[in-house]
Formats: sequence, structure tokens, C-alpha cells
Amino acid sequence: MRPRFVIGGAVFVALALLSVPGPQAQTAATPPPRSNPVIRLLDQGKPAFSIWANYIGVGRDYHAAVTLQNNRNFDFIIYDLEHDPLDVEGLSQFLRALLDPAAIAREGVSVVKPVIVRIPPNGREIHHNQWMVKQILDTGVAGLMFPHIETPEQAINAIKAVRYPQPPNAPNVMPEGLRGASNSIAARYWGFGSREYERRSDVWGLQPDADMLILLIIENKLGVENVREIARTLRDAHIKCILWAGGGDMALSYGYDEKLTEAGLRKVIDAGKEFGLPVGINGTRDFQTRYDQGVRAFFDIGPAFAGGGPSLTPEQRKAVGR
Repeated sequence: MRPRFVIGGAVFVALALLSVPGPQAQTAATPPPRSNPVIRLLDQGKPAFSIWANYIGVGRDYHAAVTLQNNRNFDFIIYDLEHDPLDVEGLSQFLRALLDPAAIAREGVSVVKPVIVRIPPNGREIHHNQWMVKQILDTGVAGLMFPHIETPEQAINAIKAVRYPQPPNAPNVMPEGLRGASNSIAARYWGFGSREYERRSDVWGLQPDADMLILLIIENKLGVENVREIARTLRDAHIKCILWAGGGDMALSYGYDEKLTEAGLRKVIDAGKEFGLPVGINGTRDFQTRYDQGVRAFFDIGPAFAGGGPSLTPEQRKAVGR
């Protein structure tokens, strides 16, 4: 099945390579431009907006992919494999359908929307499911979302599964990378050679130009109790990621008590703010309030948003630099 990737990606790769500056355009003081525009937004303190695919009414077929790719109101796509069947080939086809050679020729490789995949295993199961992390990353996705992170150890296990082993002279050798080497498809999708991909696909924060975006969902009582230590551990290890305050499962964890759930969400938001990590949350209904609290990633769900955009006025977007 894999060789079909070449058909959809050949033109993309050729054009993408043209969009990556050569050595003469880079200096030690000026790192190469990011291939992940979401990290660029978050580095600037600006909000990033996402829409779900393969989840609650938004499909994964060619038409869904084209619709989402062409919708400039969203910056990235969350692709669900937690509550939908684990179909890596279906994910690969979706990624290929996002490629628009004409747009890439005009605007460069970063015009292709980053896809972040929510994987099935909960935090306590990651250590035994590194094979799944590896297979999904090898399709060329821009990052992963890990459900039910409850402890600092689980957070670090997620990072280990995503990273390649690092050379001794790497800026951050630890946490030890455990990802296996076989990146030909992923490197082509990103528009890099194999060695460049190994470096650029490191986790955000661990290399100056690392572009792999990780989302850790804090969504139950134990995760909320430990969220400050989780955030502190990530900060101390120089790891940047999005802490997602997962309201759905968190409400379930608190017996649908609205006050306890809101208090849990605020603890996640406050921990992210304290330790310099962007926080994400469901929906944009209370956008201004959540933005003022420190939330910087917003996730919309369902077909009502897929063809339109977040429920923001032009004035709201302008006020936050978007």
C-alpha cells in the first residue's frame, strides 16, 4: 500500500524543497524558517485555531481534506484515531489529499496544514504502545495528541516515544529518544532529506528549529492534581508542547459537576501560564474570556465549523493579531 504515497507526493516534494532556504540564506543567528506554522504562531503568543477531522461529522475522504485545507480560518487539523478505528492507511490517504501543488508553488511548504493525530492509548499505556506512535509518525504527520496524561512520567514517556535517539552534541540529549529509523515517507512529506528530517522532527523546544508539535491532554482528576508537576517537568526539560484542558472527559471525571470541572480547567490553564506552556481548550464560544486567561489553542468540532470557521468576529481576530 505504501508506494502509492509517491504518486500524491512527488510534485509536492519537488516544490517543497524549492521553498526551503539554502545555507546561504541562513546564519547562526537566524535559524531556518519553521515548517510548522502553528509553532510559529505560538512562539509569537498568538492564538492558533484547529478543526477536527475523522470525528463527529467531519470525514477523512478527499473532499473533506480539500475543504479543510482550503479553509484559511483554521491553522491546523486534529485527526482522531482515539474514538475511530486505528486506520493508518486511511490517515496516509488523508495527508496526500491535503497536497495542493499550485498553492505550494505560490506560498511554500508551510501552506499545507499541519495534521496532529490523537492516538488511542491513554497516558498510562504509552510505554507499551510505542509501536503505534512510530507507525503514525512515519506517515509524515506534524505531531501527536496524547490522551489522559496524569503524571510527569507519562508526559516524558510520550516525548521519548516521539524523539529519535540524539547525537552526543545535540542541544538536549535527554529525554532519551526511542523512535526507530525509517523515515523515507515522513521526510518526503515534510520536504526534507532523511538527516534533516531527523533533526527538524524533534520535539518543539529541544532543538532551535524543532517542529514536532505535541499535545498532552489533561482530562481527569489525577491529571489535574498533578498538572503543575507535569508542566514543571516539561519546562525543566526544555520541552515545549500544548497542554490541552480536556473538558469532556474532565466533566465525566468530576461527575458532571460544573464548578469542579471549571476549577479543573482553570488549574490546567494556570499551570501552563506559570511554566510557559501554551494551553488549548475546546471551542471558541468563550474565546475572549479564555484568551484573557491565557489559552492560545482553540479546537472546534463538527461540520458546522468545517466549512466556515471559528465563531469569532473580524474585530476579535484583529484584536489578537489574527
